[in-house]
Parts: sequence; structure tokens; C-alpha cells
Amino acid sequence: MCDRDRRIGTTVVDVLAVVALCGMVASGIVSTTSRVRELSRRMVCKKNLTGISTAAAVYANENNEKWMIPPYNSDIDYANGERINYTPGSGVPVGYERDWPSLSRDTDASTALSVTRCFWMLVRADTIRPSQFVCPSSSDERDPTGDPEPFYDFTDISNVSYGYQVPFGPRDTRPREGADNRQILAADQGPFYVAPSKLDWLSPETGEPIRADEFPRAWRPYNSPNHGGSGNGEGQNCIYGDRHVEFARKPAVGIDDDNIYTLMTDAWDQPHGANRAHGAPPSTFPTRDPFPGDGALGSTDYSSTDSLIYP
Repeated sequence: MCDRDRRIGTTVVDVLAVVALCGMVASGIVSTTSRVRELSRRMVCKKNLTGISTAAAVYANENNEKWMIPPYNSDIDYANGERINYTPGSGVPVGYERDWPSLSRDTDASTALSVTRCFWMLVRADTIRPSQFVCPSSSDERDPTGDPEPFYDFTDISNVSYGYQVPFGPRDTRPREGADNRQILAADQGPFYVAPSKLDWLSPETGEPIRADEFPRAWRPYNSPNHGGSGNGEGQNCIYGDRHVEFARKPAVGIDDDNIYTLMTDAWDQPHGANRAHGAPPSTFPTRDPFPGDGALGSTDYSSTDSLIYP
């Protein structure tokens, strides 16, 4: 009787051990499957940006080597002007009037500006599909527009997962063929449209101001929310000046560790490369439209090495 009870007890323990082991294996499988799924989505995202890069090159070939760039007019207030719907950090970077018949001559949709309008120019040119502007790792959805010809912008910001080098500035800060190979011309959408003022530039690892050379994990709160969620981004796919696409695990990947989602500042005496690696969010310029390198070398001078990807 005692031997049988002992055998039964041993069998129960073995069963519990097997169940626990199976649970651990199942958990590992789920985790691995989730990881593989994200890496697969990341590759699709990279393919999307490669398509955008190719379409932009085709556009440039027919437009004096310039990427999708509306005319720049220094007399227009790009943040608040009637013809513009680009208010960094507070407005929606999508054209408020996308249907041209509803516009007067003074507010012609073909000349009004927004960051996403530049991307839509490729859709109108039939060189790329609206679905290619949606990162599969994000919660964004394909633009529902059937015929793009009557329109000059996406329906909503939720139809665009990517940001563009802000084209509202001097000629040598705008996206173009022949740009420095280290310059970032487009990338996964940045963190400042979703949370324009929540970042404090402190490393979650050390509590000190984050450095450009710090481990990528410390940069997660400052990456694109597309791959990992807001505040926990693993990185972003980026189009470089030579048009190749690469996944960067921190945003300080531009020329001289420039942060691609912020404006370079003139705070050259700050430690940690704050003027480049930190920079200033677009939301800190609410009264006018900032362009890349705006005021970085003084009140009127600018730096042409600054990438500003928005939204």
C-alpha cells in the first residue's frame, strides 16, 4: 500500500513538472512568434520606405533632381497662413482642404502646403500606392481614397506612418538627389506628433542627460512609436541621402549624431551633444514654421546638416 501510494505521488509530481515545463515552452514559443512577427513587419516597413525612395527618385528625375517639394516663400507664415496647414506640435500636418473644387484661386490646393501633401504627390503620380505609406507595426490604416486625382493630400494623419524631411526652408535643406549620404530624408513617424512635450532627454538607464553614444536601449523613449509603441520604440527605418533604407536603433543617426526628429539648436556649449543629439521638438516653435537648421548657427544663419523628419 505504501509502495503504491509512493508510486502515485511520484507520478503526480512528474505530471506537474511536465505541465510546468510545457507552460514555459509555450510561453517561449509565444514570445518567439511575437518577435518573429515584429521582425517580419519591420521588413515590410523597410520595403515600403524603399518604394517611397524609388518613387521619389522617379519624381526627382522629372523635377530638376528635387524630391517632392512645394515652392518655398519666405513671406508666407507656414504655421498660421491661410494657405498652409502646418502647425508643429499642435496642428494636423495634413491639408485641411484636400478637395480642389472647394478652394478659391487664392487657396488652390495644388500650391497649399503640408508635410503629408508631399507624399501624396507620389500617389497622384501613380508611382506608389497609398497602402505603402502604412507601417504594419503601427495602428495606422490605408487611405480609403479610390481615385487620387481630385485630391491633394491624404484623408487623415492616421493614413500616414512616415515622416518627411520638412521641405519648408532654404534650398540646401530640402530633400533632393545628391544630398549627403548621411542625411536622413524620410523615416518612420517620430515621437513628437503623438506626445509633443513629454520627453525630458534624461536617460532611463542613468537618470542623466542622454548622450548620442549611449546604448540604444536608453534611446527607446525618443524613437518612433511605430516599432514598439509610444515611449518604447525599438528604432526606425530611415531613408538615407543615397536612397538606401536602414533600421536605426536610435534617432541620433544623422550627420554628426544629429537627432532626425528635432531641430538643431545654437546651444553649442551644452554637454552631451545637446544641440544635435537632443535638439528642440518642433512643438517649441508654435508661432512660425521652423525649417531644418533654423537658427542653429545664430539668429539668422542656419545649418544645412540638420534633418527634421515630421510628423
